[in-house]
Amino acid sequence: MKKKFLASWLAILSATSLLITGCGSQQGAAGNTPAQADGRQIVLKAGNNQVADYPHSKIIHHFAKRVGELSNNRIKVEVFDSSSLGQEEELFQAMRVGSLDMGKIITSVAGKAVPSFQAFDLPYLFKDREHMFSVLNGPVGEKMLKELEEKAGVKGLIWMDQGTRNLYTVDKPVKAPADMKGLKIRVIKSPIMVDTINAMGGAATPMAYGDLYSSFKQKIVDGAENSADSVYYSKHHEVVKYFSMTEHFRTPCLFMISMKTWNKLSPEDQKLVLAAAKEASEWGKDLYQDEVDKLMGEIQKSGLQVIKDVDVEAFKKSVQPVYEKHQNQIGADLIKSIQQATN
Repeated sequence: MKKKFLASWLAILSATSLLITGCGSQQGAAGNTPAQADGRQIVLKAGNNQVADYPHSKIIHHFAKRVGELSNNRIKVEVFDSSSLGQEEELFQAMRVGSLDMGKIITSVAGKAVPSFQAFDLPYLFKDREHMFSVLNGPVGEKMLKELEEKAGVKGLIWMDQGTRNLYTVDKPVKAPADMKGLKIRVIKSPIMVDTINAMGGAATPMAYGDLYSSFKQKIVDGAENSADSVYYSKHHEVVKYFSMTEHFRTPCLFMISMKTWNKLSPEDQKLVLAAAKEASEWGKDLYQDEVDKLMGEIQKSGLQVIKDVDVEAFKKSVQPVYEKHQNQIGADLIKSIQQATN
């Protein structure tokens, strides 16, 4: 793990070195002052863990394009896709210390530095996609972004849809909590997510995502939980039979900028970056859902059975102890304000 982190850190430093030595340009990361009125180009680097044609990546590239257009190419955002600058945790830490200008993470990563962000890991927190975006783009979301700036040193620019996480299993269909009994379900190593799967009736089994395909084949686990696009791109539909629409998690992603970089930009350039972010958010707001709808059709063609008649209300009832356990750390008032927010 240390070797992997060192390799990613060296990649970030190498990219920074290349950008600094570019003719007639100045880098925005820590230790370098962006050009303002002297006409030299400001170059900002953005890390992304997804491939270039993934919905989130398309939004980031559109943002980079609009920054260039709005600034008459005086500001250039260079996007590094496919985890070339590290995984999300590494990108987040690099932004915090100022060695990376921009990056995209799932909000679970930020929860380690800002406990309120752990709210997004709670099961059935949002009623639907519209409710989620009304919270994120409303007063509650604005307050949380301010807290992110103060506690983590990064500024949120674009909220992104990550869809819902659903259960998928090798041999046994799941429609209700009783069906989960005895099933070993792979989960992210998140205390809330582990507690959720256990409360739903399964046996939560934290495991590296890359080990999951072989673990299905070897019967080490009986199932997992994730979004339809992850199932498709990881080819898990080749080794499981059932995909149950439990929709138990709806955890957003966030594209952000290091406050160290942000504070070096002029007020005019800050407004420009915010304008580009707003345009990119609106431009790409339906990209993820459109992709999921398409891929759901593809995995069904492969023979994966999608189970829609799930007793969601029973699952919601089963996870109430998760709220009771974690609400003090997250903030009971915050959870209540999210749940009561109107679309």
